[in-house]
Amino acid sequence: MPDINRLRKINGNTLKIVACITMLIDHITAGIMYPVVRNGLYSGNLSIDEINKIYIFLRGVGRTAFPIFCFLLVEGFIHTRSRLRYALSLLLFGIISEASFDLLFFAEDEVFNINMLDALKANSYLLNDQCNVYFTLLLGLLVIWAMDAVCRIFKEKNIPIAFTIISIAVIEALGCLIAYKINSDYDFYGIILISIFYLLKRYEFIRILVGYIFICQLGIEFASLPGYILMALYNHKRGRNLGNFKYFFYLFYPVHLTLIYIVRCLIWGKYGV
Repeated sequence: MPDINRLRKINGNTLKIVACITMLIDHITAGIMYPVVRNGLYSGNLSIDEINKIYIFLRGVGRTAFPIFCFLLVEGFIHTRSRLRYALSLLLFGIISEASFDLLFFAEDEVFNINMLDALKANSYLLNDQCNVYFTLLLGLLVIWAMDAVCRIFKEKNIPIAFTIISIAVIEALGCLIAYKINSDYDFYGIILISIFYLLKRYEFIRILVGYIFICQLGIEFASLPGYILMALYNHKRGRNLGNFKYFFYLFYPVHLTLIYIVRCLIWGKYGV
């Protein structure tokens, strides 16, 4: 019988790169292809049915990204030297990313206006309408942080396991409720997925299998299977120490959202839609 550990050669940095690439494909599709076709600006030879198939395929490719980010969040939580700094980084980049996130995916007015301030004013209600994925990851981090604290304290005080389970359930419910109320990307599904990866962290393949089965409740998320296969091949190593370059992965989200928006406006803004 082959030793599965010999196949586990994918480190954390590799997973991050895969997640960033598939996320980029997904966001180009959702941020350019969808609004251009929706506003009747496509002038090619493909039929609507063909365009729809391409759209679904490319969005399917993008499903790989989110579960990998959730998986790496848990790994980061376990190994980070400062959980507070980790949480503050997620909060900071969530705030930085929000305007571009709203304009790229949800704007209904000034969709192709390269002046982002004017476009944001025209769609200002969006700032209170939903939150980007950084807020989902932040909430997930806070939830598993609270779970970790409860488990540790209750164990030290020999409190019956039933109270630990109840407390974890309450923490999970509260996190899911907040994610739902602020309408964060993937909302409570993201919180539950992060919790699955954390609570089953001692059972490598079980947590991956359970996570995949759970996220498939969202339909098209079945296309995220490649991401779960890559997680199964994870070798529990971070990869090369990137130093301050690690913030590239934080910056990638707001920077690529902004660039996609600018490209959309430069190419189709002349139509004044």
